[in-house]
Amino acid sequence: MLDKIFLFLFGVEWLGFGILGLFFPEIIANLFGIQKPSQTLFYLNETRALYCFFTILGTMSLVSMYRPRLQKKVYLTFAILLGSFLIGRLFSFALDDSLNTTTAYVFINELIVFIIAYWRYSKRDFIF
Repeated sequence: MLDKIFLFLFGVEWLGFGILGLFFPEIIANLFGIQKPSQTLFYLNETRALYCFFTILGTMSLVSMYRPRLQKKVYLTFAILLGSFLIGRLFSFALDDSLNTTTAYVFINELIVFIIAYWRYSKRDFIF
């Protein structure tokens, strides 16, 4: 039951943001305070590619609620993705002085999802 709650919350969050970034990358840019990307077409292409991945991951999370064999793979994917993001953000905080309220909220959200995903992935009695 606990896994279904986590997978539902992850699925709704990542599917929602994924669809938002996939179809409306300008909204994502505004959320992060990016006024006018210097290379607009490249920015749009990169944003849509990344947010398509988020859309697929959110969909996988929701589907895995009903396919237990997929759950461990979804948790592993979340752990790898968010672990990479967290390390990259730490580098950015140190090298770019980019720590502000928005990046702190994003970091905390990613840290929480990473901890839960890693915990659920590494659980020994995981059913799959």
